[in-house]
Amino acid sequence: MRQPSSTLAASFSNAGHFLFHYFAAMYFTIVLAIERDWSQTYEVLMELWFPASLLIGLAALPAGRLADRWSSPGMLIVMFIGMGIATFACGFVDSSTGLMIFLAGLGLFGAIYHPVGIPWVIKTSQGKTGMRLAVNGIFGGLGAAGAAMCTGWLIELFGWRGAFAIPGVICTALGVAMLFALMTGRIAEGAKVASDRKGSAGAGGNLKAVAVMLIPMFMLGLIYNTVQNAMPKLFEERMVDLLGGEIGLVGTAVGAVYAIGAVMQLVGGYLADRYRLKTIYVGLWLLQAPLLFVLAEFGGLPLGLAAVGLAMAGTAILPTENLMLSRFAPAEHQGVIFGIKFVVSFGAAPLGLFLITETRSATGEFTQLLIAYAVAAAAVVFVTLALPRSRDYAAPVQPAAAE
Repeated sequence: MRQPSSTLAASFSNAGHFLFHYFAAMYFTIVLAIERDWSQTYEVLMELWFPASLLIGLAALPAGRLADRWSSPGMLIVMFIGMGIATFACGFVDSSTGLMIFLAGLGLFGAIYHPVGIPWVIKTSQGKTGMRLAVNGIFGGLGAAGAAMCTGWLIELFGWRGAFAIPGVICTALGVAMLFALMTGRIAEGAKVASDRKGSAGAGGNLKAVAVMLIPMFMLGLIYNTVQNAMPKLFEERMVDLLGGEIGLVGTAVGAVYAIGAVMQLVGGYLADRYRLKTIYVGLWLLQAPLLFVLAEFGGLPLGLAAVGLAMAGTAILPTENLMLSRFAPAEHQGVIFGIKFVVSFGAAPLGLFLITETRSATGEFTQLLIAYAVAAAAVVFVTLALPRSRDYAAPVQPAAAE
């Protein structure tokens, strides 16, 4: 009988993380081209993403619940195929309504990844879970980077319609490949997380700690999604001397920011495997406020450096956050708890989008919004100090079947 491959499982999960973040970010570069093609304002076109943004958050909890009750790899197959078809269809619409509908489909299927894919990484890991999460996180960061970088040049070569259609075909093909791998036994569900925790002090998790973590998770999601949405426009307007306002160069610069940030996942994973998780978490939150202030007040090179720093801090924190949450969560409800996390973190995205459009309409810039975020980030540091030590709830993961 064929043994399931943990490496192949990780490969599909990493690909899913890459494509989710690619698809979730590419519209913010594509919108610069649609703005010129359809002669509609940036603010109006950004509002078309609102239903997708809402669904990415709201659909995360039921997706996690379905994975707990049915199948994690099965749900990821649904994600690949559904997200691919919706994205492909975006390239063939001729109206704002049609574009909004298919973007919403992208958001609905994309919502599956985080509450399903990340627990699946933990279930199929073979030790060094922090580093496995870090590698997975790098693929997510590279997806955000590729969305800006590749999308800008796809627009230059094939137009904005091709920038939707080509990734859609690739995503659908990966879904078909994963279905084949599941049907032939090359991948499997994976071991239950923390099954050896039963009967221990941490068997039921720590729901109070989970509740406290909702606050920094919400704020991190709000910062990440708002900055990701606004960065192409920020670079287009405030880095004219360096980029000349060209979409290809703007996309490349934004992509470089997230590519550099993605590498910090390795550092974050290394730290998470070796040091106290709470110490790492608080320390990385301390960096957020000053970087947001620089992002708010400066242009040119300082803006670019602050964007890189914020991306590095925001991605390095994720392996620690996911490990802490996994340890605090009850053993039998990992999918649901991670679903709640991403309802909260991605549920912040519609609020961020609303604040962007309202702030831009009122002031024509992002300064006041980013300063408000800096103040909020400073306040969150005090919330993280209230968290218990996650090592008291340590939950070793059973290794998956050997390759």
